[in-house]
Amino acid sequence: MNFWTKRYSFFTCVGMYIILFGTVLLTGICSADDLILHLSFDELNGDVAPDLSDYGNDAEFNGKHKLVDGKFGKAIELDGASWGEVEDDDSLHVVDGITVQFWANIKASAGGPGSDVQTGVEKGNTWKAGLFTLAAWYRGGSLLQFFDLPDNCREHNIGDSIQDETWRFLAGTWDGTTIKLYIDGELNKELECKGKLTANNEPLYIGARGGNQRFVNGALDEIKIYDYALTQDELMMDMENPVADVLPQGKLTTTWARIKTK
Repeated sequence: MNFWTKRYSFFTCVGMYIILFGTVLLTGICSADDLILHLSFDELNGDVAPDLSDYGNDAEFNGKHKLVDGKFGKAIELDGASWGEVEDDDSLHVVDGITVQFWANIKASAGGPGSDVQTGVEKGNTWKAGLFTLAAWYRGGSLLQFFDLPDNCREHNIGDSIQDETWRFLAGTWDGTTIKLYIDGELNKELECKGKLTANNEPLYIGARGGNQRFVNGALDEIKIYDYALTQDELMMDMENPVADVLPQGKLTTTWARIKTK
């Protein structure tokens, strides 16, 4: 092999390595832990609340709703028969871990179907595969619930009630092994719950199940979903300053750490 042939082979190998490394790095960045929904409700574009995450998961509201003074800026007030709907998107197909959180100012139920539950956020329009829900009011308490997890996980982690017409911060996390429910930043309930989540192609609903039952009567503010489980310290940071989205050390740093361990 002559000199020029060797040089060509060397630079070809280097170029292929750079392309391969770049592909792995880009894939890691795109799949890194992320904020996938943030509805601040500081403004409405007609009936649409813009999503402040990078994914454009805007929510369109139906029925009688309006902006009111919230915990931070404005909030969306729902009358017990109105709701929001976010179109399905791949970014909302969460299977490995999740955080769902919001501020809520909840009144007594307005009656109607499923009035023993007031759903803050729910993925799917009925009890089926891929459904997850964070209920601001669940039969006397509050609850983070998943269809796909074992039966003993579904209603065995009901937390305290936040139905007291004051602003309360409710958050639920699942990291693949444990469901944790937090109220005002403090761990309220914890349940070991190993399993695997699936994704569905249904809309994400705000303030109701499927737009026809389990309606919120009250106001919601700063709704966020992350595709991983936040720690308690991270939740406290988010609770106190929802504008500064909590991400783990920066997505690039996290991704590089993951690549090195593979």
